[in-house]
Amino acid sequence: MRIRRPIAVGADWALVRLASGEYLCVDTTTFEGLGYILGWQHEADVIRVFRTFLTQHSIVLDIGANFGLYTALSASIVKNHGRLYAFEGNPRIFESLQRTIAANDLYFNPNIRAANVLVSSECGRGVLHYSANLPSGGTMSDVQLSGGKQHAVEVDMTTIDDFLPPDLPVDLVKMDVEGHEPMVMRGMEQTIARSPNIRIVTEFADSLLAHTVSPAEFTDYIRGLGFAICRVLPNFRIRLVPAGEALSGFNYCLLTRTPEEDIRSVEERRKFLPIRFKRWLDRHPVRWGWRRIWARW
Repeated sequence: MRIRRPIAVGADWALVRLASGEYLCVDTTTFEGLGYILGWQHEADVIRVFRTFLTQHSIVLDIGANFGLYTALSASIVKNHGRLYAFEGNPRIFESLQRTIAANDLYFNPNIRAANVLVSSECGRGVLHYSANLPSGGTMSDVQLSGGKQHAVEVDMTTIDDFLPPDLPVDLVKMDVEGHEPMVMRGMEQTIARSPNIRIVTEFADSLLAHTVSPAEFTDYIRGLGFAICRVLPNFRIRLVPAGEALSGFNYCLLTRTPEEDIRSVEERRKFLPIRFKRWLDRHPVRWGWRRIWARW
C-alpha cells in the first residue's frame, strides 16, 4: 500500500496518506513507522483479498489493529451503513490508532469504535510484551523479541463474545496477534456460530504459534469450527489448503465457509480491469494525481 508525502504531527508522530486517500498516523520512533514514511508496500495482496469481501454494510473486526491500516481502509467503506470494532492492546500504539481514526474524520462516528484492550479467550488483565523499536510485534508470550529494549505492560483483556452485542453477526475479521490467534478464536466461538457469512483474514506463523498451540492443532481447531483454510499467495491469489497438508513458515490465510465461491470471487476481482491497472501501477510508480482513484480498488 503506497503512501503520499508524510505530514509531521508533533515530535513522534506523522500522518501518511495512503494511495487510496485515507490517512494513517504512525509512530516515527518505530521501525515500522519508518517503513510507512518511506512508502514501502504493506501486505498489498492481503489487503486486496480483504477488500474483496468488504462492503458498505459489513460488520468488521480489526484485532491487533496496530497503527490502523485495516481500520482506515475499512472505516472509509463502512462508516455510514456498517460497523467497525478495532482492538489494540499496546497503549502507545493505541494513541496512533486513535489519531488515525481522528485524521479520517471518524472519531465521533458511532459506527467506528476502538478499544485499548487485549483480545483473548478470557476476560481480565493481561501482559503484553513488546520491543522499543518494533512494538507492533508485541505478544502475550514472554519470549525474546528483536527490535531493541524489551518492555511489558499490563492492560485490560476481553473476549470478542463478551465485548460485542450478543445478537451482532460479524462479516469480516482481520486478526494479527503474534501467535495468540487460537486464544482469540476460542473467545469468539459464539460470535462465529451466529455469523453465517463470517470470513477471517489471519496471520498464521508456525514460529509464533509454537508458544501457544501447535500449527497442526490450530488447523484442526479451525476446521472443527466449520472453516476451510485458503492461503493468500503473491499476485492477488488464494489457494485452498487441503486437509492433511501442513502450513509451515509465515502465512496469511483466509478462513471461510465457502472456499470455492471465495476463490472465484478473488479470481474475478483479480481480472477486473481497474485491479489489473492498479497492479501495473504498483510495479510502475507514477505521480499522477488521479492515481488515487485506482488505489481504492
